[in-house]
Amino acid sequence: MTPDSGPPGRAGFTGAGGVTGAGGVTDATDTRKVTGFAGKRLALVESMLHSAFYDGIHAARDLGCEIWLLVQGVEWYTDGKPFDDHPLARVDKVIHTDTHDPGAIIDAVTDTDGRPQVDGILSFSDYHTEATAVVAESLGLPSQGLEAVTAANHKHVLRGLLGDDPANVPHFLVTSPDEVREAIRRVGLPLIAKPPSEAISYGVRKCHDESEATAAYEELSSFKRSLRGQPRPGHVLFEQYVPGTEISVESMTAGGVTHFYGATSKDLHRTTMLEEAHSFPVQLPPGTWEQVTAAVDRTLRAIGYRQGPAHTEVKLTGDGPKIIEVNTRLPAHMISTMVADVCGANPHLVAKLLALGGDPSPGLVGEGVTPAAAVVVLFPDRPGVLTAVRGIDRAEENEGVVVTLHADPGATVASRLDNSASVGFVYAHAETAGAALAKARHAASLITVETHEED
Repeated sequence: MTPDSGPPGRAGFTGAGGVTGAGGVTDATDTRKVTGFAGKRLALVESMLHSAFYDGIHAARDLGCEIWLLVQGVEWYTDGKPFDDHPLARVDKVIHTDTHDPGAIIDAVTDTDGRPQVDGILSFSDYHTEATAVVAESLGLPSQGLEAVTAANHKHVLRGLLGDDPANVPHFLVTSPDEVREAIRRVGLPLIAKPPSEAISYGVRKCHDESEATAAYEELSSFKRSLRGQPRPGHVLFEQYVPGTEISVESMTAGGVTHFYGATSKDLHRTTMLEEAHSFPVQLPPGTWEQVTAAVDRTLRAIGYRQGPAHTEVKLTGDGPKIIEVNTRLPAHMISTMVADVCGANPHLVAKLLALGGDPSPGLVGEGVTPAAAVVVLFPDRPGVLTAVRGIDRAEENEGVVVTLHADPGATVASRLDNSASVGFVYAHAETAGAALAKARHAASLITVETHEED
């Protein structure tokens, strides 16, 4: 399916059952109608990487919101460079604490009498959303819902809660080597093996036979800590491989209703399952968008999601939509930028306003600045130390193309097979998602990412 096949099934911004999403009109570049930030203080527990998230922080600050950033350490963000030069350094307050420990976070955001010094707390980092939800509920602050965040972060829990929903897929949590064969019997081949509690596609493997499944278990079961250092038991989730077209669904739950911005295309690497390109909004065949939004809505209700953004991965199959994963956060890879540019909404502001207990209605939807957009992720051809990224000027000679880098020469790149190996994005606007993707791909083909082996 191409990004533009079939009649519109895009950002028809509807809630469950076809209820029109709330909200007035806000231009994508005009945040003056988004109110409720002035005089408020928001604690952010860590951050996802890249400029979309940094810009989202400063957009809220520009509207009068004071931002406290809680971090375990700044090394995750700086790659050895001075933190003072980093966009995150421009928040109102940086607090160093154990961001995996709810008790430490509570101590950081309360006064000596245990009263919260912030009006809300939020995290877009999968590794910190659970601790953040614990703190929010402990302090009586607006919360996405601890059970919902836990289910989203631990994929086997999500599968269990979906139960016999037609959007679920066969799965088996492998906890020991002697369960691999039984898992294959129940799930079938080919299958997907993944750590059940990880993010950024880390460790996801497609296995075609028993030997590959066994090798995947042996490899992934050795992961005893997450990428952010949290202890893990080493279990591996086997899921039935579902053939079909994969998309992601971008939504925002507010006031008990889930509003849908639209669907994003996903181009995946053949073996690593890494996301290499996206376009928005995908147009779907008649009736498919309604089936997809109904499946996502059922899923968010099943996990008890109260409020906030969701980035839900869905496979379109002959048996209807299948839920792959739910992420109770804003998406990476500039997808939120595409949503803002096309839908005239700023999901970063809406999510922060919800966390502050505000009414996001004026900023939920508005007038976009382009009909469609696309992004291609720049990956190095081989692991090592980044030497140079060449061809950016030629790429940006194409109208509507912008290249953004988030790795500098000297940085180690592609040291592991996940989305952190990317060095930048090629972003493009056009009249249709297909045209935007073609433009971004052409521009990306003019760029060379050069590396050399580490000493």
